[in-house]
This record gives sequence, structure tokens and C-alpha cells, in this order.
Amino acid sequence: MTVKKNKYLNGVLPMLLINFSIGSVYCWTLFKEYVLTYTGFQTWVTEWCFSLAIMFLGVTAAFGGRVVEKSVKISSWLTLVMFTSGWLLTGFGIQSKNPWLTILGFGVVQGIGLGFGYLTPVKTLMIWFDKNKGFAAGLAITGFGLAGVIANPIIAGFLESVPIYMVFYVLAGIYGCALLLAALLIYRPETPSAKEVKVLEKTKISELLFTKKFVLLWIALFINISCGLALISQEKQIYQLIGVSTLSMVVLFCSINAVGNLLGRLCMASLQDKLAYKYIPYYLMAACSLVVCFITAFFPGAIAVTVIMIFIVQFFFGCGFSCLPNILHQNYGMKRLATVHGLMLSAWAAAGLFGNQLAAFIMRSYTLSTLYLILGTLFVIEMMILLVWGKFISHPVWETKDDAVCADCNCICKGYRIIEWMGYDRKNDANPQFRCEHCKDVKLMQVKEKVKTGN
Repeated sequence: MTVKKNKYLNGVLPMLLINFSIGSVYCWTLFKEYVLTYTGFQTWVTEWCFSLAIMFLGVTAAFGGRVVEKSVKISSWLTLVMFTSGWLLTGFGIQSKNPWLTILGFGVVQGIGLGFGYLTPVKTLMIWFDKNKGFAAGLAITGFGLAGVIANPIIAGFLESVPIYMVFYVLAGIYGCALLLAALLIYRPETPSAKEVKVLEKTKISELLFTKKFVLLWIALFINISCGLALISQEKQIYQLIGVSTLSMVVLFCSINAVGNLLGRLCMASLQDKLAYKYIPYYLMAACSLVVCFITAFFPGAIAVTVIMIFIVQFFFGCGFSCLPNILHQNYGMKRLATVHGLMLSAWAAAGLFGNQLAAFIMRSYTLSTLYLILGTLFVIEMMILLVWGKFISHPVWETKDDAVCADCNCICKGYRIIEWMGYDRKNDANPQFRCEHCKDVKLMQVKEKVKTGN
């Protein structure tokens, strides 16, 4: 007897299980001090563990998008094997006090598992929730932020009761069971776009990478992720510098800000469904983040101001990830979504190296005010790039032809046709259709509706 698939058992539940596991990477700030105390490692070891984990997440997402396009089952099993192996190897590296094994386990092996795990649920949920794609993408990516809220107090309890290496062994077992169940349950429905993967395989990567709209959005995303990671990776140390001395208070503030990350993912993606142009939340993201960073630079020692600033930056850090799939869907269409999404997440790989190391360098050599001023300046640059990007994609690209026959009214006229606008792409039409001045405006309205809905 065949059990009927449904979006909650075969979409939402596997997504939560995957993201509950892989989202724990953001709890690394709680581990660092215990790892250093037990092993005697130099601080560069723990800094590079996190940086490489994020880098390999992005690299794997960039090159693993086609694996996800072909089979979410395969990508789910790869997530299980690589992620749990990474945690086990990290625990062994810490137990044996071997820095290279620790970096290999947490930074490389686990990072590859993160990349496959992050991409796997996104398109799957967007297909299950076809009428609310923004909400679906937000829900998928919210699970990644939710992991921090759940895992922070659990990990803090383990850290107080068992040796640090045992924490990794225990969590590897817990996450392994969750990922195994997810791999067994997950299912992506067949869609017309799923049947067109062969067309996608013929798409040259260079056709996606070397375009203005891709490059500008990539840079904006890189800046937003870098700034978010700069704060996330040093959050515990920032609180200690401003006088928060107890672990329980640090965990409380980290959990509060993890909630901000979670809310940003879900709330902004849900708002995005109501907007015709899906990139508008990115403007709010840059504007709010730059304001709070500059304000906090003048009150670097104020605990309340610092917590609020990190909460807001984390809120829009989450927004950056959750709103991205719908932006890409509107600009590139559903059939290429997982591949383009993966390529765009290479910005995460670069930011994983840059953001954490930037914050660590500034905190070693300068003051917290300097850190906040630099982050605020980066958000200003992000806003400028987004304004240029928005202007670039907001107008359709037209092709004209003299003495054309209008496809609608059959008059002889100067003909016009839209060859590109966001996800609408007719550059390679075998039989291009031109329209007169009047009919092109009707066609423009039809295309505008397609752009709004992403169909």
C-alpha cells in the first residue's frame, strides 16, 4: 500500500530536522573557550574552524546545486554522512588535542554537510507551498535560525556537565538520528520545472555568473553576510568586553539574538509574498543595519544598546537568506532556482573567511567602536550597490525592428518586443514576436503580471 505524500510530513518535518541539526554551527561561539581551555590550542584554530565551515558551506552550495536539482534524497543522505562525520571527527580532534583534525572535522567535513543540508529543503518547500513561495523559503531557512534558539541552552547544559569532546560525540548522535529521519521522509513533488532539468544542464555557469544583476546582488549579499558573521562569531567575546561575565547571561543574550535571526527569516519572507517586487526587503535590511551600527558606535559599552543592535543586525541577517530564494525565483525562474541559489551562496563562502577574520582582527587591535563604524560603513556600501542593482533590473530590455508585422493587430510598424525582464527571458526565441506601440503596452502589462507572480 502506497502512503500518500503530504507537504507537512514530507516537506516541513524533514526541513525542520535538517535545519535543527545544521543550524547548530552558529553555536560555535559557545564552544570556543571550552575548546581552547581543554586543548591549549591557539585562538587561530577556533577562528579558522568557523571560517572554513562557512566557506565550505558556500562552496558546496555553489557546486552542489545540481545534485539537489536531480535528487533531494541523494543530497539528504550526503548531509547525514558529512555532517555527523564532521562532528565526530571534531570531537576526536579535541580529545586527541590535534588542531588539524579539529579544523578538518568542523571546518571542512562538517562544512560540506552544511552546504548540502542548507540547499536541500528550500526548493522542495517552495514547490509544496506553490502559492506562498516566500513563506515557504522563509520557513525552510527559519529552521536554520531556530536551531540556535533550541541548541544554545542545551549545549550550555552539556558544557557544564561533560568534557568538551563528549559534547561533540553526543550531539553527533542526536543530529545523526534527526538527519536519518529527514532523509527517509523528504520528498519533492514532480513539477514541469523538475522535468526540465536536462535543459538546465546545458546552461553554462558563465551565463549566470558574469552578468551585472548576478554580480551586484552577490556583492550585496557578501557584505550582509560578512557583517552578520562578524558579530555572530564574536558575540560571546563582545558581551564579556562590555561587562557580561556569567555564562547564563551570555547564553540568554545569544538566544535572544538567535530569535531575532529566526524572526527576520520568517517575518520578512512572509512580507515578501505580499510585495510585487521581491527585492524591497533588502533595502530595509541595509538601511536599518547601517543605522543601528552607527548609533552603537557612540555607545559601545552600553549592554542594552549592544543587545538591540545585534538583535536588529541578526534579524536582517536572517532576512538576507530567507528573501534570497524568492528574489532569485523572480529573476531566474523556478527551473534554475537551486543552481542559481547555490551559486549565489558562494558569497557565504567568501564571507565566512572575511567576516569572522575581520572582526577577530579589529577586536585584537582596535576598539568595539571601530568595529561598529566599519560594519556601518560596509552597510552603506551595500545600500549603494542595492540601489544600482534595483535600478538595473527594474526596467525591461527591449528589442526593436523596422517594418515589423505586429503579432496582435497585424499592422506594419516599428516593432517592439521584451527580451528580458527579471525572470522573463526571451533572448533566444526561435520565432520572435514584435508588436506595435499600442500592443506592446498591453504585452508589457501581461509580462508585469508574470514578473509579480514569478510564473
